[in-house]
Amino acid sequence: MYQEIEFPPYKFEKLSEAIKVNEIEMIPGATDTGDTEIDPITFSIVVARAEGIMSEMTETILATARNPILYGAKDFTCTLLNAEAKVLFLFDCIPAHVGTLSPALKWIIRSFQNDIHEGDVFVNNAPHAGNAHAGDWTMFAPVFYDGKLVCWAVNKCHLIDIGCPTPTTGDVYAKDVYQEGLHLPGVRLCRNHEMIPDLIRFLGYNIRYSKQWYGDFLSQLGSLWVAENRVKELCNRFSYGTVKGCFEETLKIGERKMKEEIQNFPKIFVEEEMMSEKIKDFCPDGVLLKVKLTVDPEKGLIIFDYRDMPDQLQCSYNLSYATARCSAIQGTLPIIASSVPLNDGALDRIQVLLKEGTVAGIPRWPVGTMLATTGFADTVSNLVFKTWAKVLPDRAIAGMSEFSVANLDASGVDPQTHEPYTHEYYLSAGAGGATEGYDGLSHLFAPCIMGNMGYESIEILELAVPNIIWDLFAIIDSGGPGKWRGGISMGQRIQPVDHEMYLISAATGYTNRPFGLFGGLPGSRDDHWIEEHTTHNYIQQLPNAGHSKLQSDQDWIALSSGGGGFGKPDERDPELVKDDVRDGFVSFEMAKNVYKVVINTEPELYEVDYEATNKLRQKDLIENGGN
Repeated sequence: MYQEIEFPPYKFEKLSEAIKVNEIEMIPGATDTGDTEIDPITFSIVVARAEGIMSEMTETILATARNPILYGAKDFTCTLLNAEAKVLFLFDCIPAHVGTLSPALKWIIRSFQNDIHEGDVFVNNAPHAGNAHAGDWTMFAPVFYDGKLVCWAVNKCHLIDIGCPTPTTGDVYAKDVYQEGLHLPGVRLCRNHEMIPDLIRFLGYNIRYSKQWYGDFLSQLGSLWVAENRVKELCNRFSYGTVKGCFEETLKIGERKMKEEIQNFPKIFVEEEMMSEKIKDFCPDGVLLKVKLTVDPEKGLIIFDYRDMPDQLQCSYNLSYATARCSAIQGTLPIIASSVPLNDGALDRIQVLLKEGTVAGIPRWPVGTMLATTGFADTVSNLVFKTWAKVLPDRAIAGMSEFSVANLDASGVDPQTHEPYTHEYYLSAGAGGATEGYDGLSHLFAPCIMGNMGYESIEILELAVPNIIWDLFAIIDSGGPGKWRGGISMGQRIQPVDHEMYLISAATGYTNRPFGLFGGLPGSRDDHWIEEHTTHNYIQQLPNAGHSKLQSDQDWIALSSGGGGFGKPDERDPELVKDDVRDGFVSFEMAKNVYKVVINTEPELYEVDYEATNKLRQKDLIENGGN
């Protein structure tokens, strides 16, 4: 008798509905909630040790991965989930991974049911089956103690290649899943702590740079098994019941703290909209993104309604279910008090209503979602920031840089080794928007990252790929002017060494500048182009999304966008403007014409000419009718 196998299109309920007792009761220990009477000191020790375990998982990948996007920029997340696929802890994680772990694990649990055993390892990188996008290779290992399930160890790593026809994990022209490379909708890769060799051979055969991929796979595997051993040690020390009880208590605390937080919010319903990036071949005028927000303090719920979003596009900018949900979480995290534990006990109080077949909703099979983690997901998160400004203006944050053209994929053949390579650049970052009382933070990259990735080492990059990094620089006047200035962004100049380099870009900050709030002005936009290397003569403007070629006697110059400003620029403290000018963040022209501050350059550290500044600001006030 043959087993019934499910094929796409998949059922949305498999991703969205909570795991029920009858779905996991055949897995030993899965329905256990552990001890209920745990003293606070033991609880604190167990939780601190769990964070230490996740730190060790993270360090394992940093030390052993072969992919520069992992060991250099740290585009990955390690954590623990419970038997119901709820995230227990978010330690040193990337926001785009926050809301995309639970749906992917739900898919695995419902697919394998009671066929889940100690020593198993599963992978799910399929966006239509709960994952974020195909490039995020997400691996899950059930952790058992004395034959009973304690939790799931999980890591999600952005791979440099997944078998797409073009050498990238973010091609705008990938219109459907068949152009995106391999999709693995919940596949077992290990049994009894042993790899299944025929599957590993299959994957290595279908993924570019198979040795590099295999090294990354072993790195993820080692990270999961480190977690398994450490959780078992924790159970040895405190008992299975205590550890499991502490894990469940973290969710209860998260839910309670989040409800208390929302109870301090106003009861309100608001609507907001924003135009998307203009993508030449797919939405040349952009599309209008709409969101409705309901805050219900009595129920302790935040409800986003995305059901008025425009129809999905025939390109890869569509959000997956997981990233649509995550875009709302990303846009809400900055306004939540830091005292709220960030786990699914808290984050499940944020609900997102979605519609099938929309660009930010439930994608209709087999539409492409290769850019679901960046793309319009960043724009929707910025829209959520803007919506919160109507609810909690004192906590509002201005527009943040979205995923930049500076972070594109490049590929070629190394002229020394004659081996092909692909690289995704994390040398320059966009910046965050300003908020009441604080300038925007630089080096945040985008809402999908929010500063939780790092810059690559220039020296290691130049050893890894045949490039010369000629220049990295802060971009003057990139931060949106305001009483509180938007964050300053970065730019770069890169040359390929003795070969032609193929560029694949897909950004959303090119035609869509990060917005300002309450009189603040927008941040600068993304931009990139090609220049002749020796003369720096301009050759060619490059698109926000598309394919281009760079010759060995040319330079690629890329600028990321700055954060939006908050409040009127002419209300900024003149001393802060002076410091920005001296640091090279603000030009003399912008200081005078926008901030209305006159700088005296005769002293070595500059001075504010307060008499001229006051006259300038008074004149501007009169000309603008006192506004």
